[in-house]
Amino acid sequence: MLQKLSDHIANCMALAANAEQRATEAPTEALRINHERMAKTWRHLASSYQFVESLERFLLDSDKARCARPADPGNENGGRGLPLRGANFDPETIAVLTAAYEKAIEGQPNCTHDIIAKCIIALASAGESDQVRLCRGALTLLMLEP
Repeated sequence: MLQKLSDHIANCMALAANAEQRATEAPTEALRINHERMAKTWRHLASSYQFVESLERFLLDSDKARCARPADPGNENGGRGLPLRGANFDPETIAVLTAAYEKAIEGQPNCTHDIIAKCIIALASAGESDQVRLCRGALTLLMLEP
């Protein structure tokens, strides 16, 4: 699954680059604008795939961590640090999470994107569903990261 997502990201970025190249070579202003919009759309789709990839990595890492450590009977989450049990994200919630992620990564270095995604997922798993609060919360948690 992760390899397919990486392939989709690479394809979207290549298509965005192609559209940008066509925009620079466009014979008319209308075609230039059309190609620039297409490039923006391809980059937006790549960003969405990046978020889904981060979500998938987060869930896989959480599962590995849960299986690697013994359950603490005093912890209602069975030893897990995040309340992921029963956390199903419907398409509307994923759309909110994606929008929060895209807003949060604006201007942030690429090396922080996975951390931001994990923070958003953790906040959503804890019950937060407001896009603005998810974005702000993730950026706040990012500042606390060592």
